[in-house]
Amino acid sequence: MTKMKALIVDDSSLARMMVRKIFADGFKDWELLEAKDGQEALEKTEGVALDLALVDFNMPGMNGIDLAERLLRKQPGLSIHLVTANIQERMQQRAESIGIGFIKKPVNQDKITAAMRNER
Repeated sequence: MTKMKALIVDDSSLARMMVRKIFADGFKDWELLEAKDGQEALEKTEGVALDLALVDFNMPGMNGIDLAERLLRKQPGLSIHLVTANIQERMQQRAESIGIGFIKKPVNQDKITAAMRNER
């Protein structure tokens, strides 16, 4: 059986660890790819078909919306959710204009489940 693939991008190793634990506890049929920034995410996902991407907004080098735009060019229709504690209206409008959702930190199993259903 092929596992679904999710990408987690966050410069905080603690934040990635928390999401990894949520998947380990509740979503064992998912394979996770992790990256600490946008550039690493693009490198790790080259040629990989993803089912879900959870992307932090504030990261060094490339913010989450810029990364989302690049991921969508590579894989149109990919379910991407910006994970952030601070959702500013301008950021939200830009994210909505490219069709990505939001998950407000702290992340929990219910929020990830909603993201998997592509709820916004």
